[in-house]
Amino acid sequence: MSDIIDFNELKNKVREKDIDDFENYIMSLYGQMGTGSMNFAQINKAIQEYMKEHGISQEKFMDLQMKLMERYGVTPEDVEKQYNIPGGNYERYRKSLGFTEKYKDRIKSYAGFNYEIKNDRNDLTIFLNDNIVLISSKKKVDLSDNELNEFLVSYKKLSKDEKLTVRISENVIEYEY
Repeated sequence: MSDIIDFNELKNKVREKDIDDFENYIMSLYGQMGTGSMNFAQINKAIQEYMKEHGISQEKFMDLQMKLMERYGVTPEDVEKQYNIPGGNYERYRKSLGFTEKYKDRIKSYAGFNYEIKNDRNDLTIFLNDNIVLISSKKKVDLSDNELNEFLVSYKKLSKDEKLTVRISENVIEYEY
């Protein structure tokens, strides 16, 4: 009894009937577009509603699309080339979509900078995102460090002297998972 059933995997499994139903639905939408009663934006919205109505996740939707395209002779490699998927790694891209969908309500994209200070007073990393500054160190942070203060002043000037929210994470425990 060492095998564990992954119900998410079963739920996301694409069956032939799913492909047939989706193909019929897509063809009916394109037919409506051909008559001028629907445009691309409306088709996109209708597909989103179809996914919601049928409980289709982003991951399953990607698989559905791929299997439908394979019926028409389009390979995953063709898709990777057309959409310029980095490293030609469609599977990783598909899993990334599944992950972001699963945590979409609480996950936020992070775009920022990081800067390291290693001197006789500190060994730390500073993460910058807008007006949020996170100082992370495995040891206690020495706030009297000139290099640290110089950096913070420079960043504040760059931020048009707006107030910075500085968060300090000391004695950080790091491990591999």
